[in-house]
Order: sequence, then C-alpha cells, then structure tokens
Amino acid sequence: MGDSSSCNSLVADGCIIEGHVENSILFRGVRVHPGAKVKNSIIMQDGEIQSGVEVENVILDKQVTIKRDGRLIGRPTYPIVIAKGTTI
Repeated sequence: MGDSSSCNSLVADGCIIEGHVENSILFRGVRVHPGAKVKNSIIMQDGEIQSGVEVENVILDKQVTIKRDGRLIGRPTYPIVIAKGTTI
C-alpha cells in the first residue's frame, strides 16, 4: 500500500484516502488520490482530489473535482468555496 494518513478528521463511509487528510471533514464517497494533501477543509459527497493536489481552508460542494497538481489555499478566516459539480 501507499503512503496515506488521516489525522483529527471526520471521514464518512465509502471514502478512499490514499493521500493525507488533516483537520478536515469528508462526506460519503470522497476520494483523495496518492500524493494529495487536504488540510482544514470540508469536502462534500463524491468529491475527488486528484494526485499532487494541495487544498487548505477550502469548502467543496458535492461532486467537485480538483485536477492533478492543482493548489487551492484559502485563509482560515475566509475559506475558498467551490460550487457543486465544478471541475478545477
């Protein structure tokens, strides 16, 4: 198996975590690919964080995909919010 971890997070059934998740909430069916980092974020149902992506202080609505090697870094007091069904 690959290098994956989850620390201080709420992770629903059906999630696949192959990267790193910290201080976050993942709804059902979320997939975090290898090499991806999710920190201080909320990823709603069926979200996909592809390989090499880094997200921090982000709220993703349902069925959002962040493409390979993307980077979204919000501020703790003003997180980035992405609408349902968006691919970035």
